[in-house]
Parts: sequence; structure tokens; C-alpha cells
Amino acid sequence: MVANYKYNNEFIEVMAMFEISGKNNIGLGVNFFTEKYNYLNGDNNIDKSKVPLSSEQDKSMIKLVYTYDDLKYDYYLLSGFKSVLNLQGVVTENDFNNAFLIGFNDFLYFTRVGLKGNFATRLRLGIATNVNSPFAPFAVDNNLNIRGVGNTIDRGSASAVWNLEYRHTIIEKNWFVLQTNFFMDAGSWRSPGGHLSDILDSENFRIYAGGGLRFMHKKIYNAIFRIDYGYGITEEINTGGIVIGIGQYF
Repeated sequence: MVANYKYNNEFIEVMAMFEISGKNNIGLGVNFFTEKYNYLNGDNNIDKSKVPLSSEQDKSMIKLVYTYDDLKYDYYLLSGFKSVLNLQGVVTENDFNNAFLIGFNDFLYFTRVGLKGNFATRLRLGIATNVNSPFAPFAVDNNLNIRGVGNTIDRGSASAVWNLEYRHTIIEKNWFVLQTNFFMDAGSWRSPGGHLSDILDSENFRIYAGGGLRFMHKKIYNAIFRIDYGYGITEEINTGGIVIGIGQYF
């Protein structure tokens, strides 16, 4: 059964940051948010007792973020290693979700390639309480993990995502930089209520490759406009799409 929903998230968050050392930081925060789902189209035989046509869920979250940052910056060029651990406890009471826990870690590595090249990679591993819900916490989404796949096309209760990217400077002026990039995004998810072995199931794999451009202000941190096009390269996936955003993808 497949159904499409329009998803909206409104939130307010407060965080306190604590510096342990120059490379180690901890953040503690609380987040109050409302998730709204409205059925658009899909399976006409949808079971309304199990999957709603519309849902509005008020939730609250306590989160802890631990960051180890050993990156070296040369304007927009990066080298080194960074790790970000995110632990969350979400409280909600409704017919389709109960309180649950989420944990995921981003491992990022960057290295310079000559004077104009930059290799970048991110490995994200995550797991959550394995509730059998159509609104599980880990999403397959253009803007989060797989460029070109679409907007929140699937959800899971655990995930493994690997992003690879090569960035190359085409034009560099006093303040302006134009970069091109080539990337591959790959990931797999555990189905809600399923088993961790689902991640190894080929039907759950998403592999996309593509390229894009970066328009950057050299002297303002993260003042980057990006545009990417990703295309599915596995036999089961032949879709593609454009992803536009601010800042590097990771």
C-alpha cells in the first residue's frame, strides 16, 4: 500500500551550547513542534483505522548533541574529520505514534585535492524505537540524504546513508567562487516494525548520482547557493530531480 501526503512541520527550539574544549562541544535543547499530514493521492483502498487521511500531531523533544570538530578551513575549502552525535527523546500521544527515542551519528571527512579540488564524504547511521507507524522518524528525502529521490517518499525506523562528493573550483575572484560538484548518494532503511536486516534488503536501497553548481561568497561563512541534479542508477529506480538549497549539502 502506497499513499502520498503533504507534510508540514512547525517548531520552536531552544538550545544551550557548552564548549568542553576547542574540538569538543555539547548542546542541550528542547523542541516543541507540530507535524501535519494531509492525504493527497495513492491507494484508494486505504484503511482509515490504520492510516489517516489527515493527521496533526503535537510533539515535544529533548535533545543532546555532541560534536567533535577537527576541521581545518581555507575559506570554502575543508580538510579533516568531524563527528556529530544526536540523541533525541520525543513525547507524543496519538493513535499512530507514541513516545520514542532516536539516535544518529554523522561522520564527515574532507580532504584537499590539489589547489582547486575538495573531496567530501558523510556517513550517517541512525536507529529509533521500532514502532510500526507510517510516520516513522527517518525519512528518505531530497533535502536530507538522497538528492533527486523526491520529497519525503518513504520512512523508516533505522537508516544507513553514505554521501560522496567531489567539489572543484571553476572560477575564483576576489569575493566570488563558482564550484562544480559530482556526487553519489546511497542509503537504505529499516521498514517500520521490521528487522535490522531490512537495511541489507536490495529493495530498500536508494542509489543516486549526479552533479551540480555552487555559487559562493568567498568571505561570508556558508553564503552558498547550491543546485544539484540527481538520477537513480539502480535497476528499480529511474527517477531524477533537481534539489536547490543554501549552504553545502553536508
